[in-house]
Amino acid sequence: MKAEIISVGTELLLGQITNTNASYLAQELKSLGIESHFQSTVGDNVERIHEVLNQALNRADLIITTGGLGPTPDDLTHEAISSFFKTKLFLDKKVLKNIKEKFYLKGYKKMPTMNIKQAYKPKDAKWIPNKLGTANGIKWRIRDGNVLIMTFPGVPRELYHMWEDTAKPYLKKLTGKNVIYSRTLKFTGIGESALADKIKSYFNLQNPTVAPYASIGEVKIRITSKEKSLKKAKKLVQKVTNKILKKTKKYFFGKDNDTLESLVAKKLTTQNKTIAIAESCTGGLLSKRLTDIPGSSKYIKLNVVTYSNEAKNKILNVPQKLLTKYGAVSFQVAKAMAIGVKKLAKTNLGLSITGIAGPSGSTKTKPVGLVYFGLAKENKIKTIKMLFGKNSIREEIRWLATQFALNWIGREL
Repeated sequence: MKAEIISVGTELLLGQITNTNASYLAQELKSLGIESHFQSTVGDNVERIHEVLNQALNRADLIITTGGLGPTPDDLTHEAISSFFKTKLFLDKKVLKNIKEKFYLKGYKKMPTMNIKQAYKPKDAKWIPNKLGTANGIKWRIRDGNVLIMTFPGVPRELYHMWEDTAKPYLKKLTGKNVIYSRTLKFTGIGESALADKIKSYFNLQNPTVAPYASIGEVKIRITSKEKSLKKAKKLVQKVTNKILKKTKKYFFGKDNDTLESLVAKKLTTQNKTIAIAESCTGGLLSKRLTDIPGSSKYIKLNVVTYSNEAKNKILNVPQKLLTKYGAVSFQVAKAMAIGVKKLAKTNLGLSITGIAGPSGSTKTKPVGLVYFGLAKENKIKTIKMLFGKNSIREEIRWLATQFALNWIGREL
């Protein structure tokens, strides 16, 4: 079975609402073993809804719509579906009575007349009841039963409840035991094309499939299998995972929901170690990422943002002569910052970041994107210089610097 999700609502096209429903449905379809190759978003317009329905019918046998089931004149999904298939809408008096009762239970003496439209459906369609609201959906077999249309309201909590309560059990019976299982491998310190080149032979696999995608400072490899049982699907994915990691383990840091900060937090906690952080160009971003993890007070003892030379000198005891001779962005100052924050907090590790995030402040010898890191661990001091690209924007440089720092801490632990 192949599905297509159609999201209806002009507010989605205008960016006024984030389309979380499509993401939810895509995940749910995957768990049922239903392939979903296309998603469409269309405004509240009958002719344009007809256009996307026509496209979907040529490539899917399950069409799911969200949105456009409300009582107002711009809620047109059922009207558009009905007119597309040249079928009249019929009033369901039982559903109308149920809607009226919902208003009564909420303290209204009378249901607004515009809500009457929510009790209309194509004659042969079945209702998908909405226990939380007045916008019921439908499931409708058309084209001699070869295509199934399912409609849902745009309100997320109503959609989720209707899906779990009615739609999911119904689709399970239709799809049998096929399941789709995915695992995402995460890498840092390597670009998407470079990583893809190492594992390009796996991109031609049919089951499981292997696909790369990237975000700032991170590359992900998604491995997806489709099998009759979850056990078999997981086994296929694990087999390919093992082969990929043999070629890429140097850059691998986690899978699925793992983040660099969560893994660092876990290592610090299990090893019973503490850390102190001194930041300059990242302005506290590294501290934020680590303290976003619950329980961070167990391993973080001190976070400081020493942006000025004066702060570096007075708080971290960085010698003024180093700042004068080498500048704040240097190996020498990064080293002194790491030592200073570790001594100040009396921790196992002290980490420092100092650099030029731009867009100003650069020189010929110190371009935008130049960042120095210092790590004081026990009685050893290490420093590293990184260039994150003079054409990168400020936010990217700051994020990449924290990515590098977290990965470095994790590997040192």
